[in-house]
Amino acid sequence: SSDFRRQHSRPRISLELQAAGAARLHMAAVVSPWANLQGWKGDAPAPSQLLSPASDSTDAPDSIAQALAQCTESVLESSVDSEAASCIRPLLDNALERLDEELQACESGEANSETIADLFRYDVPRKLLVCMQALDFEDRKAATRLLDKLIRRAMTPNSEATDLVEEHVRDHPDLLKHLLAGCGKQEVFFLCSQLVKSFARSCKMAKALLDWGAADNLLELALHDNFDIASEAFAALREVLVAYPAVSADYVQEHASTFFPAYHLLLRSEDNYVIQRQALRLLGEMLLDVSFQEVMCDYVQNEQYLRLHMNLLIDVSVAIQLEAFHIFKLFVANPFKPQRVQSILLRNRQGLIKKIRSLSELQREDEHFSSDVAQVLEALASLQD
Repeated sequence: SSDFRRQHSRPRISLELQAAGAARLHMAAVVSPWANLQGWKGDAPAPSQLLSPASDSTDAPDSIAQALAQCTESVLESSVDSEAASCIRPLLDNALERLDEELQACESGEANSETIADLFRYDVPRKLLVCMQALDFEDRKAATRLLDKLIRRAMTPNSEATDLVEEHVRDHPDLLKHLLAGCGKQEVFFLCSQLVKSFARSCKMAKALLDWGAADNLLELALHDNFDIASEAFAALREVLVAYPAVSADYVQEHASTFFPAYHLLLRSEDNYVIQRQALRLLGEMLLDVSFQEVMCDYVQNEQYLRLHMNLLIDVSVAIQLEAFHIFKLFVANPFKPQRVQSILLRNRQGLIKKIRSLSELQREDEHFSSDVAQVLEALASLQD
């Protein structure tokens, strides 16, 4: 009810009061966290005066974005992290509230992107990412919600803010560097992987992530000893690769000599069955996607790749065997088999036929699988020296 919302909703704090509170950080210390901010000198007005409601100084923040930018700089440059970071929460809450208002305005047809423009103008996304580890858990969640909403809003089709994001990333390329590095840090890996997924929903941002080495970075993290970090890294990698197949296919084709050896490490990852199975399934989806047709044609020419999938056909896990079959069948169906691929299939023909027949017994009710098995068996039987 409206009464309940009035009683329990957070009161909106004015920008001036928040900024003043943000500036009141360890002022009694010999060196204030704010003293290191660019443009502040010992004989100038104190930060609390600069940011107070009564101040007429032009240095006072004129928006929530500017106040938030100043606060993140304070967190980064202060050795008193807990005190410097205490200013973040109300500013994040206010920025989130304003973003929500703008989202509602856009839904009602009233275009408004003032807060979004300010957040990018003051480089808030990059600064929040850099200082994320210095924040406590709740502040990290609030910062991630803000960045996620900001990116999602900007990535909306036909959104005027899309250009802002793309221009900002182009002008601040280290933003993606910090984002990808965060995917491997215990404190922020989940939050950063969510942001990678949000970025990947934009075609241009997906390409920017790949150009910045997202595939290599996330493939390495998918082998991390920490299961949670590995799982989130692979989930982010999947989003980057499948969101825009034409973009990722071009990247994989150009970097096939390094991409597939790194990717195959996941298929050999017996210590992480979940990642191994998911990686095998994703590879099958990519190779069967029409955008990856050129990649697939090159892939099935490689006899080393064939040996890998033949070994997976005899894995102890039936699920792995079934996933491997969907890639193995591409090698068999290839009408232009290189001599070395042809020779391997011929030498192992009887064993392969026996194994594939056993798989068909496990999927009798699956008509599509049965049809694939029949075609593979026929192709193997017709192989000639």
